[in-house]
Amino acid sequence: MSHSKQKFARGQQAPKLDADAGLALTAGHFDQAVEGWAPIGTLPDDVLPEGQARPKLFDSLVELNHSGGLALKNRVVVSPMCQYVAKDGFPSVYHLGHHASWALHGVGTIMFETTGVTPAGRISTHDLGLWKDEQIPAFISLVSSLRTLSPGLTVGVQLGHAGRKSSTFPPFQRRPRKHEQWAEEEEGGWPEEIVAPSAVPYGPNWFKPRELSIGEIENIKQQFIQAAERAYDKVGVDFIEIHLAHGYLGHQFLSPLSNKRTDQYGGSFEGRIKFPLDIIKAIRARWPERSLWVRISATDQCDHLAAQGTEVWDLEQTKKLAEILDREGVAVLDVSSGGLVAEQQIQVGHAYQAPLAAGIKSLKLPSMKVMSVGMLESGPNDKAGEVAEATLQNGHADLIAIARGQMASPNWTELAAANLAGVRTVENPSYHRIHGPKRTPH
Repeated sequence: MSHSKQKFARGQQAPKLDADAGLALTAGHFDQAVEGWAPIGTLPDDVLPEGQARPKLFDSLVELNHSGGLALKNRVVVSPMCQYVAKDGFPSVYHLGHHASWALHGVGTIMFETTGVTPAGRISTHDLGLWKDEQIPAFISLVSSLRTLSPGLTVGVQLGHAGRKSSTFPPFQRRPRKHEQWAEEEEGGWPEEIVAPSAVPYGPNWFKPRELSIGEIENIKQQFIQAAERAYDKVGVDFIEIHLAHGYLGHQFLSPLSNKRTDQYGGSFEGRIKFPLDIIKAIRARWPERSLWVRISATDQCDHLAAQGTEVWDLEQTKKLAEILDREGVAVLDVSSGGLVAEQQIQVGHAYQAPLAAGIKSLKLPSMKVMSVGMLESGPNDKAGEVAEATLQNGHADLIAIARGQMASPNWTELAAANLAGVRTVENPSYHRIHGPKRTPH
């Protein structure tokens, strides 16, 4: 029977393909036939209409001084987005498809979703991981494929440990659960390994974590460093982001709401920042020439608790930490908020977190760049790019991270350029018929 006419009986499955092998094939069988094009996602002078200034969103080079000059071809960053489809931490052809459209449509930088430094550090049972060498080849294939699709693309990975928010289900999983908030061992989870700075659960009906011993803290630090080695030296990413936000382990150490320790890892500001700062110092010492980013929740979003006299993590402490991170050589501070406790109160809206990034920018730090995130794709009365450009022009941030907006409109970068400059960016040459013959040089 010919392949085109092959049928499968009801209930019979088609032969399974090796997903990792498929991923490994992609880059080696692609040849960009057209040479001489400017990098996809840029607005060179011969593309811009006469007299049109280049929007700041498309400044073609952002020097990150501490990293030895990592070049970003524009200021649009795909924010890390958990997809909950990895098996045993391995990326697959899904992750290539998930990211490829953004690469083809001109985004400057792609950051992979939170990647566990240990199996027990994953947020869910289906998160990515870099805790073992066997995962390296699939990441290499993913990174090389994306770079092949879009020369000049910057690729990074966010490393994290979920702490007391680990061992959860993918949010869209509908099968019956023993517990709504966490997975038991027979469901693929690891409840006996859910750990935190202190034995304080995230909220009502959540699992009570086990308090980490000093030895376990030291072990997790080493797991971050080992994952960084795999990412930098084996996979070859352009940068790593350490996840200290959204209520995961790094954030749990920072905030007095979750860190009740009285030893060297708790109590004072200096004690609470010690765990993440030790990791950052160790990575910077070992790879001083590589770009290291940090995502932080600038506030617990618990002003109502602070008003009652409860100590929380807030913007002023974030500013103090930002000054330290700048001195330590962190290239970018990715400024988000919230996620630590169930009783947080967040007023969500377009660019709702930009004032937090602006607070960090007001410090006028010598080297570290600031990235803003949170509904920056557009406002209710704005076109794509206008809110992001205003955030940059107002001096509230140096880089713009967009997540859901990119998922909804994979060509958001091109649309932003069209709205801001009257012309789309240089596009993937194979898409040259989409927008007319005079739009880009060839």
